[in-house]
Amino acid sequence: MSEEARGNSKRSHPRHRYRAMAHDNAHAAAAAQPPTSLPDHPLVPREPAILITAPDDLATLIEHIKTVGSFAYDSEFIGEMSYFPKLCLLQVATRQRVALVDPLADLDLTSFWELVCDPKVEKIVHAGQQDLEPVIRILGKSPTNLFDTQIAAGFMALSYPPALSKLARHLLGVHMGKGFTFTHWDQRPLTSVQLRYAADDVRFLPAIRDIMGKRLEELGHAAWVTEESESLADRTRYEFDRETDYLKLRGVGSMAPQSLAIVRELMHWRDEGSREADLPPRSFLRDEVLIELARRPVKEVTDLKRIKGLPKPVEDRHGQAIVDATKKAMTLPPNQWPAVKANDESPAEKFKIDALWASAQGWCMGRSIDPAIVVGRQDLSNFYRLLNSGQSLDEHRLMRGWRREAVGDLLVNLVRGKGAMHVQWEAGAMQSTPVQPANKT
Repeated sequence: MSEEARGNSKRSHPRHRYRAMAHDNAHAAAAAQPPTSLPDHPLVPREPAILITAPDDLATLIEHIKTVGSFAYDSEFIGEMSYFPKLCLLQVATRQRVALVDPLADLDLTSFWELVCDPKVEKIVHAGQQDLEPVIRILGKSPTNLFDTQIAAGFMALSYPPALSKLARHLLGVHMGKGFTFTHWDQRPLTSVQLRYAADDVRFLPAIRDIMGKRLEELGHAAWVTEESESLADRTRYEFDRETDYLKLRGVGSMAPQSLAIVRELMHWRDEGSREADLPPRSFLRDEVLIELARRPVKEVTDLKRIKGLPKPVEDRHGQAIVDATKKAMTLPPNQWPAVKANDESPAEKFKIDALWASAQGWCMGRSIDPAIVVGRQDLSNFYRLLNSGQSLDEHRLMRGWRREAVGDLLVNLVRGKGAMHVQWEAGAMQSTPVQPANKT
C-alpha cells in the first residue's frame, strides 16, 4: 500500500472520526474556560510559551537548559493510528521559561534526545514512560537523571497514581483546566487553546518537583524515588518480548499449556504484522480474537471463517501466516510449552496471604508510602509461596532495590517470627515502626 493510500485509509478510520468529534467537543468546552490562574511562586514561569519551529531557536533552548541544569518536559502524540505513536509536540519548562517544540516543523530532534540522556541535566516528568519511549527507540540509549512527580507522590503520603491537575491543586493551589483526552495535535496551526493547555502541562512541574524534593528529604525517601524514576529508562519496558508479553492478555490464566504455546506464537506474528501495517497491535487484531484463535486452533485457511471478530482484510492477507504460526506452536514438544502456574489459593492460604497483604499495606502507609507503588496482591501471593517453599527470594521484585529496604526484609522477618511492627495514629497520620518480638520462654 502506498503512503498516500495508507494516509487516506487512516483518515477514514473510525478512530480518526472519533478523534475529530472529540476534538470539536473538547475545544468548545475549553474555549469557555478562563486561563489557569498562575500562583505567586518563584519557580513558576509567568511568560507565555514560545513556539519553536526553527533549528536556531531549538539550539538556544538547549543551551539554556544545559546552563540551568534541570527542565521539565512532556509530549503530545497520537497513539491509536500507528504502530509507534506519532509525536506531535514537545513541551519544555525550566524555572525561567516555557517552550513548545514542534516536531512536525522538520526539526532534527537528535540534540534534544541527547539532552534527555545527559546525566548532568535533571529531567522532570509526570507519568513519563511514554515521553521517554522515543529517546530509547531513536537513540538506542537510556535516559538518566529522572524525577517523575507521579512516582514521587507515592512516597510522600499521597494517593498513587495522581493526575497532574490534582498535584498542582494540592501542592500549589492551582486549578488547572481539564486536559484534552483527544485532540488533533497534528493539525497546524495549533489553536491558542491547544498551546495554552500544552504549556500548562509543564509550567508547574519545576515548582512541584521542588516542593516534593524537600518533603522526600524529610521522610528519607528521596533515593527511593530516584531509583524508581530511573527504572522508567529500562529498555525492556518498551520492547516486545515474545516470551512474556502474551501473559498480559486477559484470559491466558485459564488456558492449557499447548494453547498458551499457540497464543505466544500468534502474539509474535501479530507484532510483526502490525509493524508492517503500521497499526497498534490491538487495532490490527484484538486481544480476544488472539485468545479465540488459540482456543480453537485452525489447521487450514478456510477454518478462519469460524473465528468471530477476525477482520476480513487480516484473514485475506495474513490467513496463511496465522495457520503457519498455529501449526508451528502445535508441533512443539510438551517440554517447550509454557509452564502453567498454579494460582489457586486454598481457603487457609488465602486467609494468611490476606493477613500478610494487610500487614504490608499498614506498614507502607505508616511510612507515607502508597502500597500500590510497592507490590500488588498477586505479587505478594507469589512472594508468600516462595517464602514457604524454601526457594530463593532474591529474584522477586520485593527483594530487589528499594523495595527490599522499604518492605521486603520486614515481611520476611514477620513471617519467620523474627520481627514485628508497631502501628499507631499520630499527628493526624498513621505511623509504623519495626520492633523485635519478645523472646519466648
